[in-house]
Amino acid sequence: MVKTVLKTASSVVVATIGASLSLLLSGVRLLASSAVTTPAQDEQNCSVRGGVLNYRTGKLDDGTDPVGWYERD
Repeated sequence: MVKTVLKTASSVVVATIGASLSLLLSGVRLLASSAVTTPAQDEQNCSVRGGVLNYRTGKLDDGTDPVGWYERD
């Protein structure tokens, strides 16, 4: 009798933990899917006015970065 009660109680606990983790994971997925990213302000400004691609930074600039490189190797 006690063995059956403990077995049932442990099954309920495991099912509750599983359902809680599933609900938590669904909430995290919902929040991650609704995240909206926008480009940084300097990326927007450079792309509007044009420029030269700086391969060191991966951004467009005016070509005057002293440590930047502007041609492919």
